[in-house]
Amino acid sequence: MITLDAITLPDMIWSDEFAWRPVVQRTERTLTGKLFIEPALMHLGRPITLTDAWVTRTTLQQLQALASTPGSTHTLTLQGQNYTVAWRHTEQALTAEPIKPVTDPGADDFYSLTLRLMVVA
Repeated sequence: MITLDAITLPDMIWSDEFAWRPVVQRTERTLTGKLFIEPALMHLGRPITLTDAWVTRTTLQQLQALASTPGSTHTLTLQGQNYTVAWRHTEQALTAEPIKPVTDPGADDFYSLTLRLMVVA
C-alpha cells in the first residue's frame, strides 16, 4: 500500500527508482598532470516519480491541495519504507489526465496520475 500523509494511493510504479546516483564526484588535473578525484555522498534529493495509476477526482483534488502548499513536506510510505518528501516544483509536481474526458466530471471520475517528489530528510 502507498500513502502520502493520510491519502491512500493505488499501486504505482516508481519509475526512477534506480536512476538515483548516490555518489557524485568531481575530477580535476593538477599542474603536474596528476588526477585529483573528489567523491561525495548525496544525502538528500533522491527523486521519487510515481506513475501508472488511476485515481478518482476526489483523490486528485486532495493531492493537488498538498502540492499547492509552498515548502510543505509529507510522509510517503512506499515499498514498506517511510520517506520524508517534498514536491519537485522545478518540474510539474503533479500531472493528471482524465481517463474519459467529460465536460462536467464527477467526484468518482478517474484520472491517470503522475507524482514527482524528492526525499528531503
